[in-house]
Amino acid sequence: MKNWKVEVYYKPEVPDTVGQGILEDITDLGINGIDAVRTATVYWIEGSFDAETIDRIGTELLADPITQAYAFGTDNDTDTDWTLEVQFKPGVTDAVGDSTVKGITDLGIAGVTAVRTGNKYWFTGTLNAEVLETIAQRLLMNEVIQTFSYQAPKL
Repeated sequence: MKNWKVEVYYKPEVPDTVGQGILEDITDLGINGIDAVRTATVYWIEGSFDAETIDRIGTELLADPITQAYAFGTDNDTDTDWTLEVQFKPGVTDAVGDSTVKGITDLGIAGVTAVRTGNKYWFTGTLNAEVLETIAQRLLMNEVIQTFSYQAPKL
């Protein structure tokens, strides 16, 4: 049994309209210094799979081949961006995760035991942990059912 983390994000040539909207919301909060926000949907897939099977799930189910790319098993972060992940708290129903389990099964792939979903954000610009926590709590999550974690740039 292994837990796989798959990140689905917009290709570099495709505008990340969700990220642009979040950037506008951050500015509306009176927070300055953030230059860009990129977003991804994260899938934590639990089951007995090899990398080839996870690649098939990413290609055939999770990512739109025209506008999106996906990554798993690699560090998709840059050294200069803050990253923030939001996910459901344990015990909270994850309808998208449940649908993903069904989709994987419908592909004829056996062995999936659970899928949890969340969102990942990359922030470029000048910010610190306090600003990031404010953004998370005011814009990106519902504290009743979700939790977040973040990582500073690796500079």
